[in-house]
Amino acid sequence: MIEHVPDKLKPVAQRYAREMIIASLLYAAVVFGGAYATRMDVPHWVIIVAAIVPILPALMMLRAYITFVNGIDEFQRRIQSEAVMIAAGITGFGTFTYGFLEEWAGFPHLPLIWVLPILIGSWGIALCFIRFKYK
Repeated sequence: MIEHVPDKLKPVAQRYAREMIIASLLYAAVVFGGAYATRMDVPHWVIIVAAIVPILPALMMLRAYITFVNGIDEFQRRIQSEAVMIAAGITGFGTFTYGFLEEWAGFPHLPLIWVLPILIGSWGIALCFIRFKYK
């Protein structure tokens, strides 16, 4: 990935990659640890803590992304902003619509845990389209 980055952006991209890898490994560790804890006979408060702890590495990922965006040029920042706005619109209006379908049309329940992955996935897809638009 970093081989295709312009030289002036390589330090920013390398820092982003390093921070995301660390946060991702930490996230995987706490999620697997929390999932394991739910199968053990532990007090309920331990399960609550285990359910909340994954937010910490997720916030580390957000921090890495914000640092990355602050380190890129205005044009790249515009591309990122457009993709995030499109993803927010797709996710927001999509989950809003699906909520009505659940309530009024009997569609199966979509757990809230899927909203952030939908946002991130739609951001990635939107980013591909936005980059293609500007080539």
